[in-house]
Amino acid sequence: MGNLLLSSCPGKKVRLTGPVRGRGAICRDLGLDLQRFRQIGIGAIVCCLDDEELSFLGAPWESYEREADSLGLDVIRLPMAEGFAPTSVETADAAITSLVSDYTLQGVHVLVHCRGGVGRAGLIACIWMLKLGLVWEAPRQAPFFMQKHLYKTLCALVDTIRMRRSLKAIETAEQVHFLARYIEYL
Repeated sequence: MGNLLLSSCPGKKVRLTGPVRGRGAICRDLGLDLQRFRQIGIGAIVCCLDDEELSFLGAPWESYEREADSLGLDVIRLPMAEGFAPTSVETADAAITSLVSDYTLQGVHVLVHCRGGVGRAGLIACIWMLKLGLVWEAPRQAPFFMQKHLYKTLCALVDTIRMRRSLKAIETAEQVHFLARYIEYL
């Protein structure tokens, strides 16, 4: 079974003119980052950024696509605005179903990234864990138990991603709400 890894945007370039609020410059090389991903066994990348945000971060889609293609890396685009979630549960489920069947269950490692690799990438990791049944509270039939199941599963997901990636993972109420809707959908 393939693993799922989270990362900030490959090739990311921010704060190049100096520190902002104590945070220093980041000047990564897109080609080197993607080569490193390939060297550690990554076969596919889920990119949660749109073309505009990729360009803003110094990794324009044309360059990104060309570099990934030259290394044999598949790129799955699932763009969403910062702090938000996919546009629909069905869209996210279709993408994750494909990701799990075409890559994870075939032993291919997948890397998910957004800008910092915490919020949107963490959200994708949560629905990946749900889809694989890695985090799940078994539901009972009565409505009270269904709500309790949803709450316990949601807490387990957020706790797991925060323990494994960052205490800041799942950054917004919108992302929590999306996870709740996805749990109900499944």
